[in-house]
Amino acid sequence: MIYLDNAATSGFKPKGVEAALLYDLAHSANSGRSGHRYALDAAVKIENCREYLLSALGADGGGYAAVFTKNCTEALNLGIFGFLREGMRVVTTAFDHNSVLRPLFELEKRGKISLMVVEPAGGRITPEHLDSALANADFAALSIASNVTGARIDLDLLAESVRRSGVTLLLDGAQAVPLVPVDMKKLGAHMLALPGHKGLHGVQGTGVLVFRRDLGLMPLLMGGTGTASDSTYQPSEPPEAFEAGTLFAGGIAALHAGAKWSFENAAALREHTARLGGELAGYLKAMGAELYTRDTSLGVISFNLPGRDSGEIADKLAEADIAVRGGLHCAPLAHRALGTQNRGAVRASIGADTTERDIYTFAARLEAISARLRRSDALNRTR
Repeated sequence: MIYLDNAATSGFKPKGVEAALLYDLAHSANSGRSGHRYALDAAVKIENCREYLLSALGADGGGYAAVFTKNCTEALNLGIFGFLREGMRVVTTAFDHNSVLRPLFELEKRGKISLMVVEPAGGRITPEHLDSALANADFAALSIASNVTGARIDLDLLAESVRRSGVTLLLDGAQAVPLVPVDMKKLGAHMLALPGHKGLHGVQGTGVLVFRRDLGLMPLLMGGTGTASDSTYQPSEPPEAFEAGTLFAGGIAALHAGAKWSFENAAALREHTARLGGELAGYLKAMGAELYTRDTSLGVISFNLPGRDSGEIADKLAEADIAVRGGLHCAPLAHRALGTQNRGAVRASIGADTTERDIYTFAARLEAISARLRRSDALNRTR
């Protein structure tokens, strides 16, 4: 199979990821609960991953904490429900994912917050629109890059707006990190949510929220932590306050291996992804596809064939042994802004192991599919 669904889950995994999972299967133990060497080893692996991510994201030095979740959606929910208080003014964008939109729209429906959704201009969220919106906000939840088009927010200009407005900023880095460098202290970002299974090349079932310790964040879950077990109240300090229940120790160890490989190879991945993303977009333009991606640097390319539903084309590509994603990509407002809310779009996304031959084969098979559909349409019109 030619795998071009990396925006959903990275297909390539470094060798260290598999090794970490296999080690955990052979040495399973509950971190933070027992004193035997397997349990201690699991705890050390979790803390090593935590410390590595804080350092790699410019969040080391003690002012930030990192807590593990089961995915980026849970991390975003923790940042949103854990911070927002009644009456707060909140900003997000039409290019954000439902993992941001649904919690915010739910809080708005309950009458807890006021919500402003910034619409794109020219296919992207402009710094000017964001700046004026943030000036009157208490909190902003923003995707660094769209999972539909790959359009990016200018982080340097965003940092200036955050400093001027004093807004509390939650960043969704699902489609961006580490291809887009993020230094939380430099940006003045308060929170960053990440999945383990996308750009960090870990496995599903892992995510992380990095946040400033002084935010007064409240936990989503409460329960056993292995600490202060004589108390019936949740610990108040991170990470224990936010990591109730047994953590996926093997997955977190695998995340450490994947993240380390990803950050160490970020520059090469950046060049590889941008180059192949540009080639893929070029093929699509040449065959007359409707292209919605302008910035191809993150390798997230969305398109449609004229007059065709995205699900139909994605299914035809699957039959041709090519993995893409059709539909609305859990981003309904983005598709409304693009005018594709009724048929969605086909998304092809570049991965670390995608080759030029993969791109050429994808284009050739898509062109063959398009030709067959045109012939079928012509035949039907003559009947």
